[in-house]
Amino acid sequence: MPANLSGIGAGAHYFAQPTILRCGNWSFRAIVAVLLAFVYADDAVDGEVTEDQDIVKTEDDDLTVTSSSDAVVSFIFTQPADANTVKELYGGKVVKFLIGFQNRGEKDFLIKHSETSFRYPMDFNYFLQNFTLGQYNRRVSPKEEVTLDYAFFAHESFAGRPLGLVVNLHYEDSEGHYITNVFNETVTILEDDSGFNTETGFMYLVFAGLIVLLLLIGQHFLNKFTRKAGMQKKRQPVVEQGTNNSEVDFEWIPREILKQNEKKSPKPGSPRNNNNLKTKKTN
Repeated sequence: MPANLSGIGAGAHYFAQPTILRCGNWSFRAIVAVLLAFVYADDAVDGEVTEDQDIVKTEDDDLTVTSSSDAVVSFIFTQPADANTVKELYGGKVVKFLIGFQNRGEKDFLIKHSETSFRYPMDFNYFLQNFTLGQYNRRVSPKEEVTLDYAFFAHESFAGRPLGLVVNLHYEDSEGHYITNVFNETVTILEDDSGFNTETGFMYLVFAGLIVLLLLIGQHFLNKFTRKAGMQKKRQPVVEQGTNNSEVDFEWIPREILKQNEKKSPKPGSPRNNNNLKTKKTN
C-alpha cells in the first residue's frame, strides 16, 4: 500500500473503531455501521485514485525535465550564419543549426531526438508551429563528444513577425530521461528579397512567352506582306526603251552586211545622188 493511501486508511480506521466500542444501543450501532460503510467506500475510491496518481508520479519521476550534470550542450546556427548575433531568419529559406553534446560522466548517454517549435513571443507556452522531430538515437560514450545537425524552413507567412524559437534535446542514461533546452530566444522572420522566388519567376516566364508570341505574329505578317509585294512586281509588263541620243549603235550588226550596204549606197557628189537631191527639192 502506498504511503499516502495507508495514511488515509489508518486515519479512517483510527477514528471509527473507538466509536463502535462505546455504543450501547443497537440503533446507534446501526448508524455507526452505515457510517463505517461509507468510510470504507471512500477509502476504496481514494485508494483507486491514489494508485493512479502513483502511476503518473512514477512516470514523471522517470522523465526528468532537467539537464544532466554530466552533459554539456552547445548550440550554433550555421545558416544563416549571422543569426547567432542578429537573431534574424528568412522566411521560405532553410535554417540550419548544430547541437554539440559532450559526455563528461562515467555512463553512456543515448541521444533520442530534438524537438523544434515556434512559440508565441509574449507567452512561450503557446505553440505556433511544431517541426518534425530530429531523430538521432546516437549513443555517446563517457568522455566522448558528438555534433548533431537539424534543418527546417520558416514559413513565408511569418515574415515581419517576431517568434519564439525553442529547441529541446531529449536524451537518457541508466538513471532516467533528460531534456535540455539548447535554444530559447525570440527571433525575427524577415522576407527574402535577394533570391529568386516562384512568383517572380512565373512573371518572367509569362513576359518572355508574350514577347516570343508577338515576334512570331510580326514575322508572319512581314512574310505575308513581302510575298504580296513580290507577286505584284512579277506581274508588271516589261517596257523597252530606246536610246536617248540620235546615234545608232551598229556594233551588233555583222561587218559583212555593213560593207555590202556601203558598196550599194551612192557616194556623195555622184550624179545619182545629185538627181535624188534635185527630185526632193522639186517635190
